[in-house]
Amino acid sequence: MLFTQVAVFTYVTFHLSAPPYRLGTAALSSVFTVYLIGAAVTPFAGRWIDRVGSRRAVTVALAVAAAGALVTLAPSVTLVVAGLAAVCTAVFVSQSASTAFLRTAAPPRLRSSASGLYVSSYYLGGAAGGVAPALAWHAGGWGACVAMVVAVQLGTVALAHRAWRPAA
Repeated sequence: MLFTQVAVFTYVTFHLSAPPYRLGTAALSSVFTVYLIGAAVTPFAGRWIDRVGSRRAVTVALAVAAAGALVTLAPSVTLVVAGLAAVCTAVFVSQSASTAFLRTAAPPRLRSSASGLYVSSYYLGGAAGGVAPALAWHAGGWGACVAMVVAVQLGTVALAHRAWRPAA
């Protein structure tokens, strides 16, 4: 989850500072206000996650994130920002779905270990999201970064569908 967030918000600044946008530092900084949308939506997402289940919630959230990432390819600052808002909100919701799943899937005696493993993986993914897309950026610019992010999102959904089973 954090791979997506870090990758998109790190490399979109390169994209938006280049032609045709040529946004300056202040404008680029203001793009990050879309985080507030995700922060506002997340508390309400909990009820939805409980209703539809973690696996379905993460699937829908990452589909929204992938769509948002693809929207950032549009040649419009407004659409890029809308895509970023979708990515950010969806990542926050999928993070909530993941922690909700962990709470129900891990046996009580293993919950703290499972939580530690999840948090470690989450932050390692975030670190990779800051570094790995550099290869994509150098190979093909923003479009290649978006392709990498969408591939990671699809892989995450596949992993959730294969491995997310409630505890017995």
